[in-house]
Amino acid sequence: MGLTKFIVVLFVWVLLLFCGGSKGLKRKSIKQIRVINNTEHVFTNVSLFSMPFKTLYPGDTSEYKELVYDSLKDDPLIYCVSNQTNYGRYLIIPKGTQGEYTYRIDSIQDGLIFLSFGRDNP
Repeated sequence: MGLTKFIVVLFVWVLLLFCGGSKGLKRKSIKQIRVINNTEHVFTNVSLFSMPFKTLYPGDTSEYKELVYDSLKDDPLIYCVSNQTNYGRYLIIPKGTQGEYTYRIDSIQDGLIFLSFGRDNP
């Protein structure tokens, strides 16, 4: 009976390690990104890293979205439209394994969109 209890305990421990542990590992590797519109412009068709975001009105902040970036199929760019003009800009790809990051649309000047980038919870 002692061996049976040991095997059951070992089996449960292995299940917890692989099932519960993998969820813990996935959570640690999650990167969340959002966009803030710090301009007086309205931006439609907003897309970062090939992920669509909602229309951003002046002062708006999008919700966080999980960044699952694949360099073979995703663009490291922001695309958006304002006043019937298409804008695009290369983005800094968040380094590290986890965290929340914000891309701020700061201005439009001379036909270019300017952004800043930072980690929210260092």
